[in-house]
Amino acid sequence: MKNKTGGKSKNEVPKGLNQKFKTKTGQLIELTKVIGNGDVWETKGKIKRAIVSHDGVKKIADKAGVEKNVSYTVLTQPDVYNNYQYTILAEVCRGKECVTEIGESNRTNLGARGKQNPANMAQKRAYDRAVFRLLGITNLLSEEELSDESEYNKLDDMENLNHKERKAIAPVINQILLAKTKADMAKFSSKMKTKAKNYSEEQLSYIRKLYQKRMGELGKISF
Repeated sequence: MKNKTGGKSKNEVPKGLNQKFKTKTGQLIELTKVIGNGDVWETKGKIKRAIVSHDGVKKIADKAGVEKNVSYTVLTQPDVYNNYQYTILAEVCRGKECVTEIGESNRTNLGARGKQNPANMAQKRAYDRAVFRLLGITNLLSEEELSDESEYNKLDDMENLNHKERKAIAPVINQILLAKTKADMAKFSSKMKTKAKNYSEEQLSYIRKLYQKRMGELGKISF
């Protein structure tokens, strides 16, 4: 198995790739039988994560019989007040079983390749997350989750949240992105002091990082 830098790990399958999923014929098949060397690599560092290309995710979806007719809903359009964020909901189905997932892209979570088409990036993230969720695939990341091609270890914190956790903080994310002034952010911070107990540490971590990015030169207000 090759990594992104071209090296090979001898007789070693990246964590997560030994999972099995049901094909369109109902047979169980291992991921390694569907995606090849060019579709997956590992991050470097102490915590290694297997990264699957978007094309790899589509190969898995095709083998599993996921319908190609995907329903997309644009939840937020980019503008100057929401950090130019696209938030897109994707619904993927296999037979009567359907799931939805959210994909987001904005100026702070896109690398060079994604900034050229942020809507497409949000759509890809939503699709890849939905396919993995539909097939019960865990501990893998789509390459679209990475903010930059050259920073494979800087993973999007949103990936640490499950579907329900993402939906739960969606209104909070929109409040941050739609805030226009420092006063708006101060009001948000005040409310979060009482609401923080309703969220997990992973959710709060994502909210705090997005909050800090949004504040920028306006100053730093903690909660």
